[in-house]
Amino acid sequence: MHRFSRLAEKVFVVLTLFFSTTALIPILIEKEDSVDASQDPYTPILFMGIYIVTLLLVMKNWKSFLYVAQRDIWIWLLVGIALASVLWTVAPDITPRRSVLFLGTTGFGVYLATRYTMREQLELLAWMFGLIILLSFVFAIALPSYGLMTFQEKGIHAGAWRGVITHKNTLGRLMNVSTIVFLLLCLDNSLSQQKYKWLSWLGFVLSVVLIILSTSKTALIVLLTLTIILPLYKALRGNYNQIVPLVITVVLVVGTTATLLLDNLPLIATALGKDLTLTGRTDIWGVMLELIWERPLLGYGFNAVWQSWDNEVTAYLWRTLEWESPYGHNGFMDLLAELGILGLIVFAISYITACIKGVMWLRLTKMVEGLFPLMYLTFLFMSNITESNLVVTNNIFWILYVSIIFSMAVESEQAKLYKYESSYINNEEWIEIEASSKQDF
Repeated sequence: MHRFSRLAEKVFVVLTLFFSTTALIPILIEKEDSVDASQDPYTPILFMGIYIVTLLLVMKNWKSFLYVAQRDIWIWLLVGIALASVLWTVAPDITPRRSVLFLGTTGFGVYLATRYTMREQLELLAWMFGLIILLSFVFAIALPSYGLMTFQEKGIHAGAWRGVITHKNTLGRLMNVSTIVFLLLCLDNSLSQQKYKWLSWLGFVLSVVLIILSTSKTALIVLLTLTIILPLYKALRGNYNQIVPLVITVVLVVGTTATLLLDNLPLIATALGKDLTLTGRTDIWGVMLELIWERPLLGYGFNAVWQSWDNEVTAYLWRTLEWESPYGHNGFMDLLAELGILGLIVFAISYITACIKGVMWLRLTKMVEGLFPLMYLTFLFMSNITESNLVVTNNIFWILYVSIIFSMAVESEQAKLYKYESSYINNEEWIEIEASSKQDF
């Protein structure tokens, strides 16, 4: 019975992560003649139920949850600002509901860190991404009216793959994370993973194929960057005599590449099918900055900026831009508009702190999950330069950010303790010990 309950809980986690990617439900209810295709009445209800189930699971051992939850203050400060923004929001009918769901999203991330080790989280993510990959191929090939971009955005992306995800670019970003997960599992040399390594390689290859088929140029650039930067992060585990020459080499290569790119921007932009305004994104940012400086400190309220013509802020932006942009195409800019300078500063402190801890965690453990935080944080930063998936309700990117921060905090303490007491144990024994510490949750 105990084994069945643990299996059921893992299924619950995998399905929650699956739906947090915008998979399946939004594309099934999407209609070409819909006035506002972004409105999905079912997903918020689904996630409210998910968070209630999560609360019941947390109540089984609330002491463990509280122990993990107090390992980081910056996440909760940001959530607190989002909740408090109901006092000054320009969308009083939306912010209260979305901020409560944001609290639930954050709580699920903490639950994930409490219940599962980072290694177990990688395996659960592999199952989830495997499901997305499988269904994406099925939908794109057998149900192309759902699995391919057709009428969306006036048909300018017609034919591009989106699988079971709402948009081709979103599929590309998800497959970026999928490649990280599967590549790290491919690099795992533990005996327990040897017979399943071919599945990891298959997942990695199919993730790359979906990035290509999605035609997302940004996702392709992020993929190449992450692949190149992985050896650098692995080198951080070595001694400083090895790291310094490598860093100097990387700086020289990046500097040379950046110079060549800047000197040939028009040619490169044309080759990528873009322009020097980043397909109109700089126009959006210019208009947003004008609006932001009117309420710079606290912003316009959580999820209160990009809504509908009934929202005066959204209406101003759309009239000025002369098109209905769904978001600001920059996660940091959207955060600044919603929660102001205060919210952006709190997130920046959280992110920088996470990067520092990521380096410490990387050097503390020699296992593949030690690379995951820095790889994911790099992806998160890069993907939010031209898109917006930073502080989002019911969203896998925020869930993973939260779970990584709290997992590092707890497992770093455990790793230091285990290394001090049992420096001779091997990787598989360490995984078993870490996992057993969470068995009673």
